Amino acid sequence: MTRSCYVDHVEGIPRVDSKGTGRPQSSPGPCIAAHLPAVAVVEDPTTSGAAGAHQDALQKGLRLYQTIFERGSFSQLVVDFPSFRIDVVNSAFCTMTGYSAEELVGHDAAMVFPADKNPTADIVARTADRNTDGYSVERLFQRRDGSILPILSTVSVVRDDDGRPVQLLVLSQDLTGKQVAEEAQRRSQALVAAAIATLPVTFTTLDRDLRFTSVAGGLDPRASGPTEVLGKHISELTDDPATFRALRNALAGSRSTTRTIVGDEAYLTLNAPMYDDDGAVGGVVSVSTNITTEVSAQAERLRAEELKLFVATHDPLTGLPGRSGLIEHLSNLSSTGRGAGALLLLDLDDFHLINDSLGHEMGDAVLMEVASRVSDAFPGLMVARHGGDQFAVVAPFAVDRAEAVEAAERVRAALDADVEFGDNSLQITASVGLALEETRGSSSTLIRDADSALAQAKDAGSGQYRVYDAKMRHEVQDRLMIRNGLRAALSAGQLRIAYQPIVDLSDRRIVGSEALLRWTHPERGAISPEEFIPIAEQSGLIVPVGQWVMNTACDDVLSLQRDHGTYISVNVSVRQLVGGGFADWVEEVLERTGLPPCALTVEVTESALLDNVGVIRTAFDRLRSWGVRVAIDDFGTGYSSLARLQHLPVDVIKLDRAFVTQLNVRAEARGMASAILQLSAAIGASTVAEGVETEAEAATLIDLGYTIGQGFLFARPMPIEDLTAHLCVGSTRPPGTPGTLGQVA
Repeated sequence: MTRSCYVDHVEGIPRVDSKGTGRPQSSPGPCIAAHLPAVAVVEDPTTSGAAGAHQDALQKGLRLYQTIFERGSFSQLVVDFPSFRIDVVNSAFCTMTGYSAEELVGHDAAMVFPADKNPTADIVARTADRNTDGYSVERLFQRRDGSILPILSTVSVVRDDDGRPVQLLVLSQDLTGKQVAEEAQRRSQALVAAAIATLPVTFTTLDRDLRFTSVAGGLDPRASGPTEVLGKHISELTDDPATFRALRNALAGSRSTTRTIVGDEAYLTLNAPMYDDDGAVGGVVSVSTNITTEVSAQAERLRAEELKLFVATHDPLTGLPGRSGLIEHLSNLSSTGRGAGALLLLDLDDFHLINDSLGHEMGDAVLMEVASRVSDAFPGLMVARHGGDQFAVVAPFAVDRAEAVEAAERVRAALDADVEFGDNSLQITASVGLALEETRGSSSTLIRDADSALAQAKDAGSGQYRVYDAKMRHEVQDRLMIRNGLRAALSAGQLRIAYQPIVDLSDRRIVGSEALLRWTHPERGAISPEEFIPIAEQSGLIVPVGQWVMNTACDDVLSLQRDHGTYISVNVSVRQLVGGGFADWVEEVLERTGLPPCALTVEVTESALLDNVGVIRTAFDRLRSWGVRVAIDDFGTGYSSLARLQHLPVDVIKLDRAFVTQLNVRAEARGMASAILQLSAAIGASTVAEGVETEAEAATLIDLGYTIGQGFLFARPMPIEDLTAHLCVGSTRPPGTPGTLGQVA
């Protein structure tokens, strides 16, 4: 019985002609997904039923191949040889290269390679050997948008009966992620290998079945090589009971040091549990050193301690000494009487953004690159990872200020070139703090001083450096004393409020007062608000302190408001406004004290309006809806824009004393004061002139149209008792005006 079978125009499948020569024929066509052709099987009329079933199976097999070809996760194409014309592509290949099937099929395969990376000659050479059915090779694709894509190509060669290649089936896999991971892994392995190479140790890992999974480091030449050990059970190398006991303890989560016998060789081994990603013990990691030639137990203990110290004092990511190693190194220098000439701490700026946006794997790769660059920048000096994204450099010799500045510049130069990882190009900067020999004490003191300098450098902006000195030490100590003292002052009754009257300029009648915070320290006496308010702002203490001021002021002036109709003005910090809940607790204070909302004015400095406008406006809108007034303090000094001002709910603008003191000196000051008065009227706000100290200033303000003012001319800040006593005797003129006795507070 005779039969002939052919497959007609099955794209991507070699055709067999009807003559039965077996020579595959290629037929260009579009992507299989777009135009999947039919598979035709011509059956000889004399064929048996079994043969028909065979042909049906062939047809199903071809269709299955088409489906696999088109839907496979790897990109695939069929290339005619030797023309290198693209016959067929699948959808994955189109997605990878950015070309459509119509743009690819029938064209030279060179179109998907960079011009200088055409692989034609290499392909011809690789397929010349008739025994070669395929091979794998890493190449570069050039996508339609011009970007370069690293790929792994697996090529299958289709040959005719004479062994000549006629078609190539190519499967390609994107290697972009693999290259980034491999680069990070290579650097990590290189750093770790360099550290391991300095010690005569062997690192091994075993799974929970106690079979070797990895071996690295300085294997003793008399022991088995790594490839001979992998996969073997520990019992094939030793039957030492102590070894098995230590390994079982490690699997239970305990660390121990044992003497391991392997053949005729003795090893001192540190065994520790090895944890998997879920935190479970997945095996054992062992660090071993050959102690065969040791002659005493004391020598063995010393070697064991060295191993423990290395593991305990070195950073596993970068291979650099860690914080404990840094402290030990500084202590050793101090014990020799030499001390450290300088300690440099550098902190990567905004490093958290790399972890947050690119992932911790990329962050680790950056840390390893920085470790390498800093080590190269300071050859011969100890470079340590101080923790997180901080690194330290120790100079064991005297360093002057000029040399310290040069060291900081060297850090800048080391990080100047962008860090390249795959498609990511990162610009890295670091803040630097230095502590010099003259500030040294204990290792902790030196680190603390360098850390203080680093904090000031970071406050100054990215890429800055600061050198610690005696002035900085005193400033740090004073700031610490004030911060701690202010915290205690709240409960110790050391805080008080002085009230400065606010008057009608025409008759000097008191219309209100401003609550001003004062602090009398038990040892230092009165501390200026200019000194402790910024520290309270930075530390966050301004929030509880501000609440105390608001509560106390509203309690104090309640009777004055009821009997004399005066109001109280209280300063608030932007930190109070944006911290959340400000309007709520102001409402609670008003409800508790019974003070009418219209008797309270909340003051905020103009500079506070530069940021967080939305949050501040929301809080102000709620306050004003109850009748609380809002004032902008120190107006004219904070660079707020008129556009922003017109959208903020403001009731009062307070003219800064910087303008008031110049009213009768510079015409420009009078012009500005007049303009601010007109601006206030335009937005429906009243004005208060601050810092009025002379009658001439008061007269000029009246001439310009100002009606309300405050300052030493009228009265200095005073205790609530003095202000109450004065108002209660029936006079509305504040102490300090002609014919009265002023109270100074």
